[in-house]
Amino acid sequence: MLHFNDMKGIDMKRNKILYGLLAFLILFATSSCEDFLDKSPNGTLTSANFYRNEADANAAINAAYEILTDFWVKSIAFEKDIPSDDAVKGQGVDLGALTTLDNLNLNPADTPPTIYWQLYYRGIYRTNLVIKYVPDIEMDSETKDRIIGEAHFLRAFYYYNLVIRFGGVPLVISPVSEDMYPVRASAGDTWKLIEDDLIVASELLPAKSEYTAANVGRVSQGSAQALLGIASLFQEKWQAAYDAFGSVIRSGEYSLQPDFGDIFKPESDNGREVVFETQFQGGGPYGNGYNFWVRPRNGSTIFGLGFCLPTQDLVDEFEESDPRLRYTVIRPGDIISDEVSSFPFEAAWAPETGYSCGKYIVDIPVGTNAERHEQNQKNIRYAEVLLGYAEAAFRLQKPDEAVDKINDVRERARGGNSSILPDVEVTDDIFAAIVHERRVELALEGKRYFDLVRWGLAEEQLGSLGYKASRNGLYPVPQSEMDSNHNLVQNPGYTQ
Repeated sequence: MLHFNDMKGIDMKRNKILYGLLAFLILFATSSCEDFLDKSPNGTLTSANFYRNEADANAAINAAYEILTDFWVKSIAFEKDIPSDDAVKGQGVDLGALTTLDNLNLNPADTPPTIYWQLYYRGIYRTNLVIKYVPDIEMDSETKDRIIGEAHFLRAFYYYNLVIRFGGVPLVISPVSEDMYPVRASAGDTWKLIEDDLIVASELLPAKSEYTAANVGRVSQGSAQALLGIASLFQEKWQAAYDAFGSVIRSGEYSLQPDFGDIFKPESDNGREVVFETQFQGGGPYGNGYNFWVRPRNGSTIFGLGFCLPTQDLVDEFEESDPRLRYTVIRPGDIISDEVSSFPFEAAWAPETGYSCGKYIVDIPVGTNAERHEQNQKNIRYAEVLLGYAEAAFRLQKPDEAVDKINDVRERARGGNSSILPDVEVTDDIFAAIVHERRVELALEGKRYFDLVRWGLAEEQLGSLGYKASRNGLYPVPQSEMDSNHNLVQNPGYTQ
């Protein structure tokens, strides 16, 4: 069993957070919100005989993190940008479960919304266990505070992912089943819980630089502040977003990776640009399957399944000679990496668009480990913090600050070549510049669809692709949840 401290003698790449998971916690966490810990049959763990010491507390928080890895091992991970105009699922009828997500015609019985709902609530249950029982453990106070802070952050992150997809959802804040049929809270109340959790987390969590090597990869104060900024953007709370992102920037804990092409390489994991990422270890059960799902398909064992195909519309969005395009989109003739240099990419491998996903793929050798790769998944990068700050500053009529942060991102992108990607000026259309820069900088990282929805641009940009304004950009509540909870109300635009 791997714990955060079980890493002595391992190289620096592996000397990072690993989501150790005790078998008995799996049992507890896969049973909806029923509180097994309050039952006491003979031979069964209870809250009285499990939550006793620091090791138990660490095991519990590690289990709460483990939910993050499920998405990247399963095919559902590359939801990414396929609901948007940046990518399509690709590969014909293969993996038909994602077809309705691709064509923006989700149904309540479809696999994607069901997986999202169930996995995120499983994570919420695990965080609730920590929040309920760890405070009563006699242990080092700093470690206890950190673990509780991590739980509040993770609960906020799981609810954040629910609210942007489903709107207001049932708020379950305890592992004890007080209500077997909870009603949906409003979106506002759901966001309020997220904000409250992130404020607690930012007060309890250490800065990124304060973590020892054995704990590298845990969420930090900057993680909480950045997610609070993102949550504030979704609610159009511009001052709150400005303040939260500003705290991250002023902390001095983060900076842009000098070379954009290095961001997604394993050697950059937990690096200077990382604000929050999902941790993986190559090979075994903690390996990352994402690389294999999106790596180009040509029938060779060193290639992959070739899903998540970038569109021509995305390619056209990049300015001439923008170096980011090479690392974002694999085009015909491109060499993917040295180990397959004899196989330049062919458009036929990506029949729907002729392009393949480049992030996490370009210049990254995988050997025999494509299906269980070591690379981490970036959830929040410092570039997103800068662009979030720019958006908030623009909304607060601070154009100088907005263009300054946009230009920081563009400066890194041009890599010292002053003849490309000219600076944005305060006289330019700053909002258009923000929309453009977020699209090309964060392409294929799962941001575009939700950006378009929150900006009110989804119908304009995605209407021809099947977007239905009557659904307000929301996914359907899973039919299995509707069937088991008579108090749930379906989202508009879907059949009850």
